[in-house]
Amino acid sequence: MSVPRQPGKLTKHPLLIIVLLCAALSGTAGAVSAEALQLTLGEAVRMAQQRNPDASLARNGEESAQVALQRARGAFLPDLEASGAATEQYEHGDSADYATTSLKTRATLNLFNGFADSAALAASQLQLSASSAELKRQLQTTAFEAATRFIAVLTSKELVLVEKENLENQQLLLEQIGAWYQAGSRSLTDLYRQQAETAQAELDLLQARRNLEVARVELLQTLALPPSTELVVLPAEFEGMNALQDPDLEQLYQQALQSRPDLQAKALQVEVAGEGIREAKSGYLPRLDLFAEAGSSYSGLNDGRSFNDQFTDDNLGTAVGLTLNIPLFDRDQTRTSVAQARIEQADASAEQARLRYQVGVEIGQALADYQTAQKQAEVTLTQLKAARQALAAAEERYAVGASTWTDLSDTRTAFVLASSNEINARYQVLQQRLALAFYRGDIEQVLSNTLQPEKQS
Repeated sequence: MSVPRQPGKLTKHPLLIIVLLCAALSGTAGAVSAEALQLTLGEAVRMAQQRNPDASLARNGEESAQVALQRARGAFLPDLEASGAATEQYEHGDSADYATTSLKTRATLNLFNGFADSAALAASQLQLSASSAELKRQLQTTAFEAATRFIAVLTSKELVLVEKENLENQQLLLEQIGAWYQAGSRSLTDLYRQQAETAQAELDLLQARRNLEVARVELLQTLALPPSTELVVLPAEFEGMNALQDPDLEQLYQQALQSRPDLQAKALQVEVAGEGIREAKSGYLPRLDLFAEAGSSYSGLNDGRSFNDQFTDDNLGTAVGLTLNIPLFDRDQTRTSVAQARIEQADASAEQARLRYQVGVEIGQALADYQTAQKQAEVTLTQLKAARQALAAAEERYAVGASTWTDLSDTRTAFVLASSNEINARYQVLQQRLALAFYRGDIEQVLSNTLQPEKQS
């Protein structure tokens, strides 16, 4: 016989259960969102410069150049070495066994080696400056890449909102057409067409969300973060990024020649190669070394003298002298080394010239893209205003039966396209402004007006 269960206090109050459940769910959602990484543009740039592997490799290159400079400075110091030996000699027959011990120290200081050390030191100093310039350019590249992908996420977020709004409007229109069809004021064809249009809007929203996810993952890659990281990109204030006033191509090119760190690095590499020639020519000149040595020994064959007497008095000796080496024939090693060093200098000069030409092309293309983006932003804004007015008129006409569904659909499609074009054009102006600053070599100055308020906050 079953006993009926007595209702508890909670079951008497289902509303209380719902409230508690909602509170638990909202608390969980709040905890999840709290774990999400929220980034501003400045934080994204700084994080990328700190964590990006390319930036880390550039820092390693600078540290390697510092170590090479320390090694070059060490070449001017004397060499100091000590050697010792101890043997136990076992004889056969009537000869007695005996032991020997010796100790020797030697210091050598190079006085002249054809200026090879000074050339190597100068080359190391120049190479360190070149590595620092390369690091600066890599940090600029990383900042540009992070800002570019940050803008791509912002663009994709707004495009998702456009497609989401379009889907909501299409669903609302589908309900209206369904009601009108039931009332007999719209055809079945309009209903089917609107169903297909609504389904297409769902596909467009899915594609927009996919593009946003790709942009998010690419930004995480630049930040050297796992793709599973929850990321919230905060809107950036780009008003501080001033627009160029009447930009001149030649002026921008000359500014790039003065500002680009990679151009400075190439010029330094030419000087490094020049020092390499001077170092190679040292093989034609003599080498002069100063040396000093001291040593002593002990032999068990001298039974009449103790170890201390032999080692500290009898066999103690010192010497100081000069060693001069004059090259007479080195199997053409010096001549071929000089020839190879000249080729390396020619290669460095050619790379410098090639980069200068490349900078001219980059500046010209970036300026053209920036000017085009500005005009596109103006045109798309005008297009959006007209498309919005046209859509409002088309909706009114279709509602009263004064136009066809096709007219309304075409007008709405044009409005959605105009909205997307306006968003893309607006962010493209910012993107091309950054690109122009990057190719000119002063992107950090352009970003500073945007990043400075974030640092103060």
